[in-house]
Amino acid sequence: MFVERSPIVAAAVSRLIMAALAILLSSAIAEAGSIVIDEAEMNAIFSQPSFDGTPVSIRFNPPEQIVAPELLVINNLTDLQALYNLAPDPAPTVDAFFVDELNACGSVEPTINGVVVGCAQLPGHVFVEDSSAAELSPATLMGHELGHNLNLEHDFFGALNLMSPFFPHGPELTQEQVATILQSPLVQTDSTGQRFIQITPIAIAAAPEPSTLPLLGAGIGALVIIKTKKKEMRAWCIGY
Repeated sequence: MFVERSPIVAAAVSRLIMAALAILLSSAIAEAGSIVIDEAEMNAIFSQPSFDGTPVSIRFNPPEQIVAPELLVINNLTDLQALYNLAPDPAPTVDAFFVDELNACGSVEPTINGVVVGCAQLPGHVFVEDSSAAELSPATLMGHELGHNLNLEHDFFGALNLMSPFFPHGPELTQEQVATILQSPLVQTDSTGQRFIQITPIAIAAAPEPSTLPLLGAGIGALVIIKTKKKEMRAWCIGY
């Protein structure tokens, strides 16, 4: 169908579309944990000299997203357990969650000005990171939480040690810590004899606001392409 539209109507509908898109995108994208990974540095940590020729390859599955708006901010141990219960993979695969904010953990964990930046099962196969903190030091934070899954305790005496509870910390692991890692059932061996750990990164996200969808549909349905010809404003309307 070919119809005429005045410039005022066309501009109004265009603003409607842009407003709906802005609301929809802010709901679906801004309110989500950001997956932050440094694969090269993670492999460097788990192949440092203390591994003595027995490096462990860190391999990442494709990232996933789980819609759970109530768990974007972890406020207590009930929230934390609910998050862990969402882990889609059984051991030996490790599930790494990313959230907007982490305010509770069952043990003493690295903090920034008193704010918890990560938490992990000890031992286990699930951990969670604060996305903002992960951006500051992605490999050492992930390596630290993975270390807990591998049954490593905190090292309160070495600021450069990966398992120091003071964030940010260093990437170092002692030979004793490496021996503990190699005994973990999370460390697998492939057909070539290479040891590896498989990790699935998972972003927790909020669902889009349902009220924005009719608004967006109305705007797009009303106006798709605006054309100007000989000072006459016209629009093609598409019906579904």
